[in-house]
Parts: sequence; C-alpha cells; structure tokens
Amino acid sequence: MALQARAEATRQRILDSAVDLFAESGYGETGLADVLQRAGVSKGAFYYHFDSKESVAVAIIEDYSRRNRAAVQEGISDAAPLLERIIAATFASAALLESDKTARVGNQLLQALGQVSSVATKLYGQWTAEFTANLTTAFENVGTRADIDAGEMAKATWAGVLGCHLLSSALNDDPYARLARAWRAMLRATVPGDRVQYYDDLLECTTRDLQAV
Repeated sequence: MALQARAEATRQRILDSAVDLFAESGYGETGLADVLQRAGVSKGAFYYHFDSKESVAVAIIEDYSRRNRAAVQEGISDAAPLLERIIAATFASAALLESDKTARVGNQLLQALGQVSSVATKLYGQWTAEFTANLTTAFENVGTRADIDAGEMAKATWAGVLGCHLLSSALNDDPYARLARAWRAMLRATVPGDRVQYYDDLLECTTRDLQAV
C-alpha cells in the first residue's frame, strides 16, 4: 500500500507540475525535461506512469472532463425544466474554468490537441452529441418559431457556447456576460415571444450571481 501511495503521489506531482508549466508557457513551449525538473522526478519515474508529454496532456484533459461533469451535476437542479438545466450547465462549466486551473489548462489542451488526439476528438464528439440532443429536446419542449429547426438551432447554440469560452479566454473579458449575450441572442431567435422576458431575467440573475462570487 505504501508503494502504491508513493507511486500515485509521484503521478499526481507530474500532472500538477505539467499543469503549472502549460499554464505558464503553453503546451508547445514546454518540454519533457521541463516537466521532469519541475516535478523533481527521473525519466524512469516519469515513463512508469506516462508514455510521453502528450499522454500527460491527455490525462489532464480526462481530469478536466471529470471535473466538468461534476461541476455541471452540482450546479443544476433536477426539478428545473430541461432548457433551464442546460443553461445552468453552461454557466457551471464557465465558472469551473474561472476557478480551477487544472480545468482551464485541460480546456486549452482540448482545443490545442483536438485535431491530433483521438481522446480529444472523442470527448468533443461526446459533448457535442449530448448537448445538441438535449437542447433539441428542450427547444421542442418549450416550442420554437415555425420557421426554426430545433436541431439546427441546437447545433448553432453549441458552437456559440464553445466560442464564448474561446473568446473570453483570448480577450480576457467577462465569460458570464459573454455567455449570457450568446444565450439571449439564440433564445430570442428561437423561443416564443411570450417566453423571451422570462429567459432574459433568468440570464441576468445567473450572470449577476456568478459575477458576485
């Protein structure tokens, strides 16, 4: 048990060191030697746990995925209507990226490795399928304008949510306000007119509460 605990501690130290370095210098500018030096481990100890720098990045992405799912589950109410739960989930994800460095780095790695890592591609695929399927159902539940295809609007909303994370990070602006603006635009174009004010108020309240934290 003691050996197992030490091995797990070493693995976590490697991951923590990599997170710090990727946050400071970026994935591309961080070499394996940098990770070894920061973690204070030998090559042998590193290769016992990981095959390469990319495998460390994949482990961080997987950790981010677990943290994100937990944050979403904690941040939504099962009693709320589906559309409100989905809106809450996107704000919970944004809040996680603001408060958790590992999640933030994991999200950046997911974007950076999305075209070269099968893990990143699979994760994006899962998230896209889940989000668009659930949001399509939610739009159908509340009703949409006659000229709106709920499935296509769900896909557009998902692209908007991802874009909010990317732009807020690049421009260093308020992620909650940007996300609220994106949702407001999508909802005004989608839901019946008599429901627009309700969702406007919901978005304003959610944004205000998160900005106050």
